[in-house]
Amino acid sequence: MTERLVERTLRAFSDDLASSAAVPGGGSAAAYAGAMGAALAAMVGRIAERKETSEATAALIAEADNLRSDFVRLVDDDSAAYARVSEAMKLPKTNDDEKRARTERLQSALLAASRVPLEIAKTSRRLLDLCERTVERAATATVSDIGVGAFLAETALRGAALNVMINLASIKDAAQVKALSEDLDHAVDGADAQRKRITDFVESRIAR
Repeated sequence: MTERLVERTLRAFSDDLASSAAVPGGGSAAAYAGAMGAALAAMVGRIAERKETSEATAALIAEADNLRSDFVRLVDDDSAAYARVSEAMKLPKTNDDEKRARTERLQSALLAASRVPLEIAKTSRRLLDLCERTVERAATATVSDIGVGAFLAETALRGAALNVMINLASIKDAAQVKALSEDLDHAVDGADAQRKRITDFVESRIAR
């Protein structure tokens, strides 16, 4: 696919996900969920800024915009990384030299394909942090939006984590697996409790 995924319409992107092609897949979908969550955080900040302009709110908006840009880039990065895995898997393996070359290329591609969703996971955790700092500034009419943003951040994080794990399962370098697993654990640890704090606060604001 020569066209960037992020340049496609929502319908076209969902059609791509629904097709039998290996890419785009769950990693790109997770990154797009993160992009939507960051967009909602930016919207909540901008609406809050209408009532009270402050450096703190402006900084939150800028951070949300930067996170959204990162997620949008990662939508394509994830698909590109896994496409290289698919290409490596198609290499010939009719003799020992071919098998060795295929294994080396596949292992390298799997390592790269693990690092991209790991970046998505880390970016998602930064978005959760941002949602927690933004929620108390949210106007009454937008507090539910930052709650949705937090759910999307957690979805992006959990989805990215699954993609890291499935790729690590095929990597033979134990040291790399250990290092990447520890990075992932750091991104995931406490995320469910953090999201719950945010959405509990949201629900307390909108409870009937």
